[in-house]
Amino acid sequence: MSQSENIDGSSAVEIMDKTRQAMVEMRSEKGFQQALVDECDLCNSIETEAEFQEPEDRPLKKKKQCDYESWKLNGFHQKSETLQNFCEASVNLGKLSLLFRRFIMAVDSQVFKDPVVTFGVLTDVQYADHDDQIAAYDPSKTRFYRGSLGQVDDAFKYWERPGSKVKFVLQLGDIIDGLNRFNGDSYTSLRRTLSHFEKHSSIPTFHTVGNHELYNFNRKELAALFYESVMKINIPQEIFSPFKPVKDNHPISTPVLYYKFSPVPELKCISLDCFDISVLGYDSQHPNYVEATKVLYSKHGHEIFDEWDCEGSLTGLDVRFQQMNGAVGQEQLTWLDQELKESDELGQKVIVFGHVSLHPDSSDWSCLLWNYEEVMKIFHLHKCVIAYFSGHTHKSGYALDSHGISYIAFSGILETPPDTSAFATVSYYQDKLEVHGHGMERSYNIPLQGLKDVANDDNDSAVDNEVEPPPPTTVKVEV
Repeated sequence: MSQSENIDGSSAVEIMDKTRQAMVEMRSEKGFQQALVDECDLCNSIETEAEFQEPEDRPLKKKKQCDYESWKLNGFHQKSETLQNFCEASVNLGKLSLLFRRFIMAVDSQVFKDPVVTFGVLTDVQYADHDDQIAAYDPSKTRFYRGSLGQVDDAFKYWERPGSKVKFVLQLGDIIDGLNRFNGDSYTSLRRTLSHFEKHSSIPTFHTVGNHELYNFNRKELAALFYESVMKINIPQEIFSPFKPVKDNHPISTPVLYYKFSPVPELKCISLDCFDISVLGYDSQHPNYVEATKVLYSKHGHEIFDEWDCEGSLTGLDVRFQQMNGAVGQEQLTWLDQELKESDELGQKVIVFGHVSLHPDSSDWSCLLWNYEEVMKIFHLHKCVIAYFSGHTHKSGYALDSHGISYIAFSGILETPPDTSAFATVSYYQDKLEVHGHGMERSYNIPLQGLKDVANDDNDSAVDNEVEPPPPTTVKVEV
């Protein structure tokens, strides 16, 4: 708006009063209808702008001058001053309307178009001081054990570039490889790997537990090491208040490896412990270990531990019952339900993340949580969950369930060649979720439509395999 068109907002009331007074005085005058026509022409002659054009490019409409002399000749000379006030007030109102329109456009572009929060995602680093080797489960893939930490550094280099809005990172599990156990390097490798995250203290990393961590450490050791790492980063208490593990030697004590944090008031992130019921990381006397052995025995028909780590004679969705997977226990399910209820009440949205996949269409069935349907049914009791993120499968995957919740499996860093990358930058908006994949990772633009309320729907199905996901696009970004 040019300087001549600026209007003092404090005079808006006075302008409207003048306009109203002029209208009251003139509405009974003969010929007033023609005066209104002339006045409308005047208002329409205000210099207006074409939307989304720069001022120097905007076409100007030719101004039309009011012919007060002709009004006088028609017997309106006694009212010419009133008419002039009326027209001037109308012009100012037109300017005020234009100013208001500009304000609305500015609000729309600066507030509603900006993300609520942006964060990074990576998974399956699986570092080991070991030579590269062909993946046993897929001869077409190579595992770059030593090179994985360079991939982590490259991801943070991108997230810390000037102008970046990345506030935190989700690490989806398997931060080191099980090979370290055989080399006696478990502690050294974990500390070395965590240091590559800790040195980026301005972008804190939140870890979830994977099966490879539990090949190297028991749950008590792992809980203490992760707590130590979190305390080094010094995350504000209002965002994340970690539970300090209790040191004891009791074989059935259970450190809690699931947690929540809120990076912004509008969003809660929940990390699931996908090995709550598992044969990994527990003493053999622990009730959760005993429960897991019963599950695996019922599916495999034997108690040979190493042979539980393969499909064997399992078929269909039963191939998920392997010792590299696990289940979410009842206590954790109750906690999850309470957290989602709280978020419903607060009007928050929730992103849940864990190492193992939940939706059968998002990954290989051999990488599914044992009781994935129970977890999804809890999601469906609430309106707040928008997405679940996982790793474990080492390749990208997407599924959308019948309640509008997205399930995204991310590629593993371990099997990413050194000439590319595999991480994602995620932006949560009020109306969508944008996943910008880098290198081998896929990208998604996911509208956040209204989530179905099925709290009273007894016929709800946790999985709707007929729902088609939005088509993913691969975005290669060399960093």
